[in-house]
Amino acid sequence: MKKLLRCTATLALLVAFVFSIARVVEATKPPDNRWLYGAAGYARALELQRELKVPLIVYFYTDWCPYCHTLDNEYLPASPVQEYLRSVVKVRINPEDSPDNRELAKQYRVRGYPTFLVIDGVNTPPRSVSPFRKNGPKWTPTQFVEACRQAGSLRAAAVATTPQSTPRLKVVEVARTANVSRPAVNDAPLPPVDAVLTKYVDATGGANLQNRVSSRVVKGKIDVAGVSFGGRFEVYATSAGKSLAVIDSEPAGLVKHCFDGRAVWFYSADGAQNMNTPELGVLAAADLYRESRLANMYARLKLLRKIKEGYRDVYEVEAAKSTGTPDKLYFDVESGLLLHRDLTRQTSRGPVRSQIYYGDWRKVDGVMLPFRLTQTILDRTFVITLDEIKLNAPVEDSVFQRPSR
Repeated sequence: MKKLLRCTATLALLVAFVFSIARVVEATKPPDNRWLYGAAGYARALELQRELKVPLIVYFYTDWCPYCHTLDNEYLPASPVQEYLRSVVKVRINPEDSPDNRELAKQYRVRGYPTFLVIDGVNTPPRSVSPFRKNGPKWTPTQFVEACRQAGSLRAAAVATTPQSTPRLKVVEVARTANVSRPAVNDAPLPPVDAVLTKYVDATGGANLQNRVSSRVVKGKIDVAGVSFGGRFEVYATSAGKSLAVIDSEPAGLVKHCFDGRAVWFYSADGAQNMNTPELGVLAAADLYRESRLANMYARLKLLRKIKEGYRDVYEVEAAKSTGTPDKLYFDVESGLLLHRDLTRQTSRGPVRSQIYYGDWRKVDGVMLPFRLTQTILDRTFVITLDEIKLNAPVEDSVFQRPSR
């Protein structure tokens, strides 16, 4: 199983890098405001709503929607909205990311964006709330919050109006197909964990094809939900183990993070410096094939059960380390692809729990790769969207050269 997960090896560098900028973002984003994401996040949101007995927010959006950008940049970061969001369970869903996301949008009868739904209880109908009005000025953040609170009351009438380009969404009760308790799907015997891992390798192109990958160049954007949007990044990795991430995103600004084959260095406006903190030390092992050595990364791998997540049957795999909390890997039973993983990273602040969701899988030269990753760290949500991936592209050694200052 030494070739497992090669297709996400380069992205491991970017995922690890997110830990290094999370501390910068932390100072600008209020606490306790984590969004869940996508169909898998929706399933978890239903669980939390039932456990906590608070309203559920289901926010449907797209990357190209200007009203969504206004909602994200002007309303969600506003203090009264942040205060309200800390008291609810919330999930963001881009219907263009996956078939499961599109199916959720269909069930909720979404016909335009943004669609911001408030659901008071498990068995109550959703109510659409929008600060954008056909006649008159748009609502203030305070007015938007008040409308959300009214919509979250069982006694409330519909209070929403919608953008000019978005038809009004009727208040309807939606059938919930996600199983909120996530029990085992059935009592049938589980396959060996090696069979699950082998299916993943085959689903992503097979070991022989992946073995021929000598370099990977990835470019895309990184958004910090409620904080900044449109940040750009580039990631370079080679079979020699060298890797570089270049990110230009607010509030961190331009940052470079590299393992040049000998040492890890970090560059920002303050200059270049060696980094030996635990979270950055992860990069030293983030070579092109790091994820393919999954069996060697953990002391024990065990297939725990088959569960239901949204509309999928999912294998839950426990990946135990020699010490600390085990990681969890979740594989789609039908496709074999990795849906998400829960892991613990050692940082300068101590152990930090994180969740990474993989979506929008596409073939690149025969290798299946996720073009969207969503990671939650320290109650922050980072949405990583890939624009292009080039395999076996020439990467000069000068790319990994440390800046002079």
